Amino acid sequence: MEDLVIALKSEVMGEAFFRSAYYATFFSDRRNKAKMLWQLEVQTKTRIIEYFQANHIKVPKLKWAALKGSIFGIFYSIIPWYIVIKEILKETEYYLAVFHRLEKQANEKDKELFEYIVAHEVAIANFAEIELINSSNNSLKSIESLLNN
Repeated sequence: MEDLVIALKSEVMGEAFFRSAYYATFFSDRRNKAKMLWQLEVQTKTRIIEYFQANHIKVPKLKWAALKGSIFGIFYSIIPWYIVIKEILKETEYYLAVFHRLEKQANEKDKELFEYIVAHEVAIANFAEIELINSSNNSLKSIESLLNN
């Protein structure tokens, strides 16, 4: 249950971070990337909340996660890009471990959701790894793939 709450809070924080980053930056390429990542976080958060509701699990308070994400998102446009990307990569490493635990514990009925959540985090890590090598729109391919899923 604790990992499930961590998963939901991470999506709320990610959504707030990328939404804030989208509005805070003036660089069109960064803005586009923030928008795509924001959309992915919203999509994933929605699926997790639907899981909570379908299983009659009380949704925890999410204001702190949203506030934290919003504040950090403001720095997206003023901190050097490679530092932002390294932080995203560091965060994905932590959350990927949590999401893998959820996937391993999932019953057959819920396996697809937890596989998606892992794929979501892998896509963000993939984005960050490509961005560290070179900043291009190729980094968004795995994000776009999940958004169209």
